[in-house]
Amino acid sequence: MQRKRNKAIVPAAKMLRKNMTKEEKHLWYDFLRTHPVRFSR
Repeated sequence: MQRKRNKAIVPAAKMLRKNMTKEEKHLWYDFLRTHPVRFSR
């Protein structure tokens, strides 16, 4: 089963991941590393 992708939002998503704020980096790289959370799509 292949996932559907909206190619129009891929560049925006990449830009947001690349330009994270200090708080977002802390959330994704520090806090969630110690608290494993599973996201289902």
